[in-house]
Amino acid sequence: MSKWTAKQTTFMKEALRLARQGWGLVSPNPMVGAVLVKRGRIISKSWHTGPGNPHAEAAVLAEAGKKAKGAEMYVNLEPCSHQGLTPPCTEAIIDAGVAKVFYSVADPHAKAAGGAAALEAAGVEVDCGLMANEAWELNEFFFKWVATGLPYVILKTAASLDGKIATTTGDARWISSKAARNFGHHIRAGVDAVMIGRNTAVKDDPELSARPWGRRKMHRQPWRIVLDPSLKLPRTLKLFNPQLGGPTVVICAFDADKSSKESLRRQGHAVWEVPRTDTGLLSLPAVLAEMAKAGLQSLLIEPGATLASSALIEDPIVDLVHIFLAPKFLGGKDAPSLLGGPGLSSLSTAKDANILKIGRKGPDIHLVVRPSGAFSPAAQQALPPITGFGEAYSATDENLGDVFEDN
Repeated sequence: MSKWTAKQTTFMKEALRLARQGWGLVSPNPMVGAVLVKRGRIISKSWHTGPGNPHAEAAVLAEAGKKAKGAEMYVNLEPCSHQGLTPPCTEAIIDAGVAKVFYSVADPHAKAAGGAAALEAAGVEVDCGLMANEAWELNEFFFKWVATGLPYVILKTAASLDGKIATTTGDARWISSKAARNFGHHIRAGVDAVMIGRNTAVKDDPELSARPWGRRKMHRQPWRIVLDPSLKLPRTLKLFNPQLGGPTVVICAFDADKSSKESLRRQGHAVWEVPRTDTGLLSLPAVLAEMAKAGLQSLLIEPGATLASSALIEDPIVDLVHIFLAPKFLGGKDAPSLLGGPGLSSLSTAKDANILKIGRKGPDIHLVVRPSGAFSPAAQQALPPITGFGEAYSATDENLGDVFEDN
């Protein structure tokens, strides 16, 4: 039996719902929502809207005013106790006279942690753990960044029921439904960067911009990253157009033509150099390391067959996979499949994956999969507070992330 009442769970669900509104708006901060309750009724609620803006706790207290005295607060992340771009939330909570704070998970960063202890020392009752799993999943980008210093990686791909990503002639538009493509834009809107390989850039000429629907507000477009080992891509591609999306980064090998690197930089594009693997492809762990240096916390890969195989099997870096299977059969022994690459020679070397969800997006089957060894909420909860990433965290308070939300 749960130690928390149904009403308390309802209040935390509302805090999590509010927090999700920060998707794509608050990076590099985590998404945080807060609800203030008195005599069993919500008296104010708010969420963190972006770096430099009030934290959810401060915003909800400002809305409540003097009514906050003696109230309960529900928030999905431990209130901070340090001075960043905004003052410590613990001070605001204590000064307002809040009687009790329910929070889902502790802040894993040593610099910002300790809020609960500060509240208790001031006589405020605290309760941790309500809807902890949901809160961990909500901010997986942030938690992985704090724990490892590396971006959280999502891979999204679509295929026919027989596993083909295009016909034998290369026709791939559109295998997935509009609903599935809209969900892809939802993910793009929330991540720091989108990455494709050279073949996809040439064949599809994508903008790599997020084009969300409805009234979705965006404060920036994701970085556009393309893997081009020898720098052979034509400069007429849409991803080189600064009017169509975020900054463009071209990642090449150390041995790529020097004049081509200089030309791209003169045009205003970033060029990152990484080593090749034994197969001649670019090292994906090295790519993540370069992203980390740039402060990017999350990456969406939209791969062709070769990049998908590299990211999942030969050079695994993926934390979460979205697969859309369209109700079509394409056939053709030469038609490209979901995964290319050399493949495995024995089933005994295959790693199992955990299917987290099977659903629908329009007519398509939607699979959400966590590869074996990927960063997970279970692993996060076992981690002690992390030190060593103070520079990246100093301009933040709280980040982004529920890729399970069906919009």
